[in-house]
Amino acid sequence: MVVNKPRRLRPGARVGIVAPAGCVERGPLEAGIAAIRAQGFEVELGPSLFARDGYLAGDAQQRARDLTDFFRRGDIHAIFCARGGFGSVQMLPYLSAELGQHAKIFVGYSDITILLNWLRQTCGMVTFHGPMVAMDLARGLGEQTQARFWPLLGGAAGRWRISLGEVVRSGTAQGELIGGCLSLLVTTLGTPYEIDTRGKLLFLEDVGEKPYRVERMLTHLKMAGKLKDAAGVLLGDFTDCDGDGPRGVREVIGDIFRDAAYPVVMGISAGHGMENVTLPFGVKMRLDGESANLEMLEAAVV
Repeated sequence: MVVNKPRRLRPGARVGIVAPAGCVERGPLEAGIAAIRAQGFEVELGPSLFARDGYLAGDAQQRARDLTDFFRRGDIHAIFCARGGFGSVQMLPYLSAELGQHAKIFVGYSDITILLNWLRQTCGMVTFHGPMVAMDLARGLGEQTQARFWPLLGGAAGRWRISLGEVVRSGTAQGELIGGCLSLLVTTLGTPYEIDTRGKLLFLEDVGEKPYRVERMLTHLKMAGKLKDAAGVLLGDFTDCDGDGPRGVREVIGDIFRDAAYPVVMGISAGHGMENVTLPFGVKMRLDGESANLEMLEAAVV
C-alpha cells in the first residue's frame, strides 16, 4: 500500500482535539491544551468532545463524524486524541477509507491503537503512537518524550536512533513499525480489522495486565499466526504488569519468542509509562538485535 505521509506541523498550525474513546474531564484537558498553545499552535475542540454516554465520549457515530470532519477540513493541520479508555473500535463501521485522501498528523495510544493501525492499513496513512492531551500533555511530557515529540511532528527529526534495553533474540530487520497496546490488538483478531503483521516490525506494550494475562494474549497472537511472519518485535513498557510469583513478563516474553527467527528487543520507553517516546507507524525502521537500538530511516512527515 502507498504510504501517505502527513504535512509537518508548522508554527501557528491548528490542532484539532477529539475523544474517540472515554469521556473527557475539563481540568486535565485544559492543562493539555495549555501545553499545546505554549508551543505556538492554535487549538480547536471537536464538537462533541464533552459528550457522555456512561464511560464513553458519546455516541459512536458522532465520534466518527467529529474525526472525519477534522480530517476533511483543510484548516485543521493535526489531530490529537484527548485520552484513551474504550470505544475507538465502535467507530470503525462509520469510517471510510476516503480519509486516506486527507492525510494529516494523528496522535494517540492505548485504546487509540485501534485507529492508528486502521488508518495505516486501510487508508495508507502514517500515524503516531504518542502522547495524548488530557493525559501525558496535561501532566507534562518527560524529558525523552519532549525531546522527540514536537521535533518529530515538525519535521526537524527526519531520522533518529534510540538505544533500547535487552536483546531477547538477536538479528537485524527493516520494515514498517505497527502495533501498540497488546490487549487492544488481540481484540481485533477474527474481525475485518485485525492487524496485518507480515513483514512488519511489531511494537507491543500494555498496562495493568498480570503476567499470565500477557502470556495468554501473546499466545493468542502466536496461534493466530501474527508472530510467525513479522520482521521483528519491539517491546515497550508493560506498566504495572508485575506478578506475585517467579514467572514475570520477562520470563513470558523469553518463552514466547524463544524460537523467533527475527530480532526481539525490549526496553523502549513507549506506552503507559511516564516517558512515552513517539513512534511513527508506517515509516521504514531498522531494529538492531545486536547492538539493541531502533533507527528511523526516513522522515515521518513531508
